[in-house]
Amino acid sequence: MSDRPDELFLVVTEHGRVVVRVRGDRSGLDGDLIDVRAPQGEDLSAITMETPLRAFAAKMVDIVQARGSGDLEVSPGLLDMLVKEKASEDLKRIERAARRLASADDEPA
Repeated sequence: MSDRPDELFLVVTEHGRVVVRVRGDRSGLDGDLIDVRAPQGEDLSAITMETPLRAFAAKMVDIVQARGSGDLEVSPGLLDMLVKEKASEDLKRIERAARRLASADDEPA
């Protein structure tokens, strides 16, 4: 697998906006394919649109598929199931991170 540039997405959840970074040096099924953080100025300048979490679900499946399965060799049916499960897992991570970041913002200084 060749390194690709990282991709940044601004995702809107019911808890607030977060930046999702898709790591270019990971395959689609890697556990650390994405990381989620609070939006920063430099991140926002590189992002042209924001996407609701529900709409990002389809994009996440596309991302996982496009990144491939690395060295894993499985049947097409099993691979399809793994891709959907990985995308679902990452969406849950995004939502948990947004909730955690929102609760941190609500704490008194």
